[in-house]
Parts: sequence; structure tokens; C-alpha cells
Amino acid sequence: LVFRDVLTGLFNLRYFDQQLAKEWARATRNGSALSVILVDVDFFKHFNDLYGHIAGDKCLTSVAQTLVLAVARPRDIAARFGGEEFVILLPETDEAGAQEVAERCQRLVEKLQIPHEKSGDNPYVSFSMGVGTVTPSPDMEPTAFINAVDKLLYAAKQNGRNRIETADLA
Repeated sequence: LVFRDVLTGLFNLRYFDQQLAKEWARATRNGSALSVILVDVDFFKHFNDLYGHIAGDKCLTSVAQTLVLAVARPRDIAARFGGEEFVILLPETDEAGAQEVAERCQRLVEKLQIPHEKSGDNPYVSFSMGVGTVTPSPDMEPTAFINAVDKLLYAAKQNGRNRIETADLA
């Protein structure tokens, strides 16, 4: 089975779902924290409309490679969530550690300085992130956790984009 996204080379959503289930069970057993970062490229439709789909694909690939650089430990994974959305799974990582990884992602994408004339105040490609941390228990579902992190991502976009919204979702 192939667990890589063809365009970006990142793990695909199917692989992410499998790893999330595995790490969720481990964290439930061990009483350890589990963090997830959802990443969405800001104004990506405008980027594609302005620069074209080939440039859009190149942008997504650059962002994906940046996310890989931001995750350091062997069980940390970056995956393509869909479209211009990505996800990072951080086992045994508390809220402060997840915030640190999110900030590293932001710094690395800023260094790329990919021009984006239609991204509001910022002349470069940026992204919004929702960062959630939980210590899973047997009565909790991973899907509800991912939905809660997605709400944080949505809040980051609503609150001005190019920002990180973090919460301990215990």
C-alpha cells in the first residue's frame, strides 16, 4: 500500500488516520498527552487564481517540505489533510511543545518568502493553524478531538489568518 500523497510526498490522510488511532490508543493506555496541528494555507484559492495551478502545486510542495522540517521526532508525522490543508501528529507532546512546533512551522514558511499578492496584509504565503492537545481517555473519540482542532483552525482564519489558535482540549 502507498501511504504518500503524490503531489507533496507527505503521508496521506489514510496513513494519518491509522497513526492517530495507534497513538490515541497508546496515549489512552499511558495517560500521555497527544497534540495535533491543523494547517491551512491562507488565501490559497486566490494564489491559484493569480499564479496558476502549476505554481499552486509548487507552493503546496514547498509548504509540505517546510512542515517536514518542523517535526523532529521519529513518531511525529506531517500529512496532507486535503486540498491546501495539512496535519501534524505529535505523540507525547503537551500544549507548550505543540505551540513550539507550530511557531517553528510559521518561522520556516516565512523564510520561504513565496510571493502572494492577494493574501491581504502579508505579501507572502502564510498559513493559519489550529493546535489542540488532549490526554485521551476511554470515553473520548479521536474524531471529536480532530473536529475541536478544526474549530481552532477556523478561529485562526476568522481572527485574521497567519496566526495560531491553541487550546488544551482535555
